[in-house]
This record gives sequence, C-alpha cells and structure tokens, in this order.
Amino acid sequence: MKLLAMLETRLGRLPRFLVAGGGATLIHWLTMWALVQTGVDARLATSIGAGVGLLVNYLAQHRFTFESNLAHGVAFPRYLAGAALGWVLNLVAFSALIGAGAGIVWSQGIATAVVALANFLFAQRFVFHEAPDETPE
Repeated sequence: MKLLAMLETRLGRLPRFLVAGGGATLIHWLTMWALVQTGVDARLATSIGAGVGLLVNYLAQHRFTFESNLAHGVAFPRYLAGAALGWVLNLVAFSALIGAGAGIVWSQGIATAVVALANFLFAQRFVFHEAPDETPE
C-alpha cells in the first residue's frame, strides 16, 4: 500500500513539473521578445529572459510542484546546481546526437526530453527533498 501511495505522489508531480517548466519557458520567451522589441540585442535579451524564467521556474517548482517547506537559502542553491547540471547534460546529449548524425531538431528534442526527466528526478530527490521528520513518536 505504501508503494502505491508513493508512486501516485511521484507521478502526480510530473504534470505539475511540466506545467511549471512550460510556463517558465513562456515567460523566458516573452521577456526576450519584449526586450528585442525595445531594441535590446537578442543575445542579451535571451540571457535576461533565461534569468527571469529561471526565477519563475524555481518559485513554481518550490511552491506549486513540490510544495516544499525548505528554506530558500537551502533550496535555491540546490536548484542552481540542478540548472547547471541540466545545462551540461543538454550540451552533452545534443552534441552526441549531432555527432551521431541526427538532425538539429531531433537532437534538441531528444536532449530536451532527457534533460526534463533528469531535472524532474534531481529536483524530486535532491533539490526539494526534505529529510523525514526524525522526532520520536
């Protein structure tokens, strides 16, 4: 019975994770678009948009997806480590697929799926993981 409840909890978070990440990506793109419209260089605009998206995603994952009680001083550095690992994993997966002869769109699509799954597992098991209550009963 405990295994079933655990699986339901974990699977129940995946859709929330994807919605939060999709919303953060949309915020990134909208921020970038708005800045480009005002004359900001596209490279700077996407960098700023990515930063805004990162903050929005962190807050959404912390509260909406994982309903975490961890202090931001603990969770946010963990989140930044996960984001850095995701960036490296994306580059490695994309490069390997391109090197194997896959096209750009397929390579990025597969790399994105791999990174999304890895990010979900990392967030669930490390970033927003809270130690069990160790108070004696």
